[in-house]
Amino acid sequence: MIQESSSSTVESLDVFTEDPLLQRLHQIFVIFSDSQRHISPHQAYFIVGQLLRLNHGTEQAQNGLSTLIGSDAITFHDLLRMCDLLFPDRKQFEPLVDRMFERYVQHIIYKGFLLYCCKSDKKNRCLIGISNSKWRAYWCTITPGVIHLWPLHKSTTVRNRKTIAIDQTSSVQVGTFDEERFTWLLTAESMQKHEFGHFDELQQKQWVFAMNLAIERKSMEDLRKHDRECSRSTECRVLRDKNLCWRLALECENERLTQLLDDQRKALRDEEIVRTLAARMLDEEREKREKLEEKLQDLIKDLSENCNRNSRTTEGSLQG
Repeated sequence: MIQESSSSTVESLDVFTEDPLLQRLHQIFVIFSDSQRHISPHQAYFIVGQLLRLNHGTEQAQNGLSTLIGSDAITFHDLLRMCDLLFPDRKQFEPLVDRMFERYVQHIIYKGFLLYCCKSDKKNRCLIGISNSKWRAYWCTITPGVIHLWPLHKSTTVRNRKTIAIDQTSSVQVGTFDEERFTWLLTAESMQKHEFGHFDELQQKQWVFAMNLAIERKSMEDLRKHDRECSRSTECRVLRDKNLCWRLALECENERLTQLLDDQRKALRDEEIVRTLAARMLDEEREKREKLEEKLQDLIKDLSENCNRNSRTTEGSLQG
């Protein structure tokens, strides 16, 4: 099985180097492999589980992962095989890999649109924006130790970017329901207070969780260690659905047999092409030989006629 996986990996090397999707997925694999050529079953379960979660995967599909994880050392080819079975549609799979690439390779904990208001120390009023509205819509990205904000009414340049530095002394407090907004308050390292809001309560919880994680893991290396610890401690649940177990196992075997059948068909097709070319060359050679023989017979006939004509001419001259 290992030799078969290795040979398949070598055969697909050219495709891998040319496919950006596989390159991003491989970089995610490397993050959790700790410079090894394999990851543990728990880490494989973690990676695929994150993809299913981003795709709003069902509990049944997550239980089915145990069937796909059949060894203690999961190679990149094994991970790719799991993804091929669980995400057969590339258009569906590609944005999931992009999101995981941003999270675990580029270390973007969270990103999206939110409402923001910077509060002064003297009065809880907005220092930016126009007077008739204290809230502004921003595009926000959260990375370890840093929060970046871009106002939507300005161009997305570094000059217009607002940076909020946070550390372990910073804190996040869930606020009240204010003007149809779910709010939360961030106290940064400079004790400057920043108020955020969102119309969706679930989004509020995700933003609060992301900001707390950025506070706890203030550097990319800290976040990387945290992610690896989470992947190792992930519980690989036992498959409960026997029908799903058999279906996934049959799909794996069907994939192998289909590939074998395709290879045999390709070999037969190549052999048939070679035989057709050889037969065509023989036919062409036979036609050439026949034409040459016809020309030779014509030349012999012409030569014979010329000889007879010359003989009669010579004989007539002698008689005259």
